[in-house]
Amino acid sequence: MKKLFIYFCCLSMCLFTSVNAKNLHAKLAYAIYYAPTQGPYIETYLSVSGKSVVFAKLPNGKFQAAIEITMAFTLDKEIKHFDKYNLLSPEVDDSTKTAFNFLDQQRVSLPNGSYKFELTIRDKNQDFKPYNVSQNINVNFHENILSFSDIELLESYHASTEENKLSKGGYVLMPLVDNYIPDALNNLKFYAEIYNANNIMGTDGFVLNYQIENYENHKVLENYSRIQRLQAKSVNAFIKEIDITELPSGNYNLVLEARNKSNELLASKLLFFQRNKTPLITESNGDFLKLQVENTFVSSYTEKDTLAEYIRCLAPISGPQDILFANNQLGLADLKMMQQFFYSFWEKKNPENPYLAWQTYKMEVDKVNATYSGINKKGYATDRGRVYLQYGPPNSISKEYNEPTAYPYEIWHYYKIKTQSNKKFVFYNPELVGNDFQLIHSDAIGEPYDTQWQIRINKRTESNGDFDRTNSRDSYGKHSNDIFNNPH
Repeated sequence: MKKLFIYFCCLSMCLFTSVNAKNLHAKLAYAIYYAPTQGPYIETYLSVSGKSVVFAKLPNGKFQAAIEITMAFTLDKEIKHFDKYNLLSPEVDDSTKTAFNFLDQQRVSLPNGSYKFELTIRDKNQDFKPYNVSQNINVNFHENILSFSDIELLESYHASTEENKLSKGGYVLMPLVDNYIPDALNNLKFYAEIYNANNIMGTDGFVLNYQIENYENHKVLENYSRIQRLQAKSVNAFIKEIDITELPSGNYNLVLEARNKSNELLASKLLFFQRNKTPLITESNGDFLKLQVENTFVSSYTEKDTLAEYIRCLAPISGPQDILFANNQLGLADLKMMQQFFYSFWEKKNPENPYLAWQTYKMEVDKVNATYSGINKKGYATDRGRVYLQYGPPNSISKEYNEPTAYPYEIWHYYKIKTQSNKKFVFYNPELVGNDFQLIHSDAIGEPYDTQWQIRINKRTESNGDFDRTNSRDSYGKHSNDIFNNPH
């Protein structure tokens, strides 16, 4: 399941809705599969929040929402698939009791190729223009190559002989249209397929590894790795679960690997997801509480307020447990606990010289504080400061503070961020004063993504009728699209 996850919920929409109107809120994802006798196909998953749409009264006295959906796949400017249809919610007796999501899933056969996928949705019970999104999609499957399908996260599944849009491999699958795994979900359920194993390995079996790794350093997490031996088939379909009850908050990859009997990697697939988990730090899980710090550099930090500020500035490079301490327990900690925490943090970064690691980072904090601080906010706590400290200095910064139709904005360009290449960050200042630029859009994994960022930047001149587009109107002196696509 490709984590497009475009949210059809724009903050600007509230500017032109009526008092009783609602903001359409939906999430979109897709996954690409291959059927040996039919070829490749794509599944799209659209989840609509019932609380975000209008339920109209039906002749039978019940209430129902109706979403108009238009879908198109274009290859080399030729439309290969087009469909327009209505998605109806379940009927309800009370239009105020709509705290549920309703799902649309479509299957479309697509030969190999690079497509432009365009989707338009509109609440038929509200008189607003439709909302559009687009995404480039690459379909590439071959009979002589062992490969995985995309990974589909699941809310639930059950065995069934029923054939419908939700069924695959003898199961009815309810997709989880999100890559954000909240505290309440304790099992990571997923579905995937492996193709052409029989063509590559004949009658030999192979090994499926499925595991969770840390997104930042790609280290496989202990207790979150599983192995299963499979008999090679033209299609090996499988549903798996991993218990994530104790998995802390953070950014992760779900990784699938196919290996032969010599443990050679034949194919792999990964899926990025985020976990939200908020355990308390105690003697049993706070290893830093056992450290002796009397003869370390932190012993000279005897002012609690100063040390608290040092700990807060670690947020851009902190893991979930460290952020938990700073956000939830820092105010309750005594000086020794703070010293232990701070030393432990830098000892993990550089066991040989934790003080050097801290001083090097502090120099960067001093830079962002000098450059990005505002009246009531330190630079490290701003969006620009956080991105700078987390990813390092960008390779280029384009500043547009006096564009006639736009709020002041900056576009940062990174040649490389870990395994990602050519990533950009867009910041803007809708207040027109002060120094706190907000991160409005980025194409980096795990960062805010907004297809309408250009419209939001140019809201000083955009009219209400323009919010169904992803690009703002052409105007004198407008450079945002050119800068983003051709950073310099």
